[in-house]
Amino acid sequence: MRSRLAALLVIPVFALAACGANKKVDTSSYTCAQFNKSLKTKGDDSAGNYINQLRKEAKLGQKSKVERSELTLGIIVACRNKPASTKPAAAAIVTAKKIKAGKFRLQGKKKSSN
Repeated sequence: MRSRLAALLVIPVFALAACGANKKVDTSSYTCAQFNKSLKTKGDDSAGNYINQLRKEAKLGQKSKVERSELTLGIIVACRNKPASTKPAAAAIVTAKKIKAGKFRLQGKKKSSN
């Protein structure tokens, strides 16, 4: 179930990751709000540019498609249940490296004790 959810979240970003390699995005100041807005806005490919630039910074040494999916999942996890002003770059790279090493576990909802 979790892998299906992650796959559904990652698929739309693959299309964006291939777009707009020319426009630079400042990865240190890019926020979760900007990322989510880019995903929802037709013609805005800043999320794809952001992922591509994070890929260059992370230097994971894998196929570009794999790197993009790992970084995208890292961004989604870094932004989940966080304020829109959160800057996910560092957390996304750490998560992508954990995924590459096989040490990442996607956290589910906490079960209530009622």
